[in-house]
Amino acid sequence: MSEFDVIIIGGGMSGLLSALTLGKHGKSVLLLEKSSAVGGNCNSYVVDGFQVDTGVHAITHLQAGPLRRLIDNYFDFMPVFIDHGTYYVRTEKGLSKIPSNLKEFATFDVLPKVDTLLLSQAITKAITLNTFGVDLSNQSVYDNIPKNLSQDTFNFVDAMCYSLSGKSMKETSVNRILTGTSFLRDRVPEHIFETQPQPSPPLPGIAGKIVEQISISQLASHLTSLGRLATNRIAYAQAYPRGG
Repeated sequence: MSEFDVIIIGGGMSGLLSALTLGKHGKSVLLLEKSSAVGGNCNSYVVDGFQVDTGVHAITHLQAGPLRRLIDNYFDFMPVFIDHGTYYVRTEKGLSKIPSNLKEFATFDVLPKVDTLLLSQAITKAITLNTFGVDLSNQSVYDNIPKNLSQDTFNFVDAMCYSLSGKSMKETSVNRILTGTSFLRDRVPEHIFETQPQPSPPLPGIAGKIVEQISISQLASHLTSLGRLATNRIAYAQAYPRGG
């Protein structure tokens, strides 16, 4: 196997995209997969004439995330994506749209009014902390919400965490919730693609202390997140490939 520059074990999505990227950069790649089909969990099969898709129910961050970067730079064929649409929760009252921003939280009658206000405050606090460079990836949702919420609200938050991460609110990070609901957008920083990044001159005072933790471009992105408190849409940048 010395004729190959790279050997990749596993033909799931990560293996396939890695092989694609390396191949486009002129590397000789051998990809090994034990199954009869590549794709890993992202596959389809037919049951009684109906196509059943496995894997993720929606592909996220298609506007500016890592997958969008790979599609734009390396794909020969551009997949067609269908907008995922609106998320709903079913209660004894019927279907209710899951709120995406503070305005929708204010009219979300599935939960007690006081609880929607407390959750809105918790979301605002989390996004503000993120704006000033606080790492929320190791802080659980449970530790960052008020403990005087009703049991129905705790159950709702827990269900949202399971939907986004497959884990309870005690195991799901605040960062995962904010990115999964599109309050924070998973963007690939431009400096990652620079071969020799040029250092910026230091800034004085408080601004300098903030920029020590986050770059100017990141700060601009974080400030934009604050605006999404009023305009956010959960299904933004989420879609499904046409045909499965």
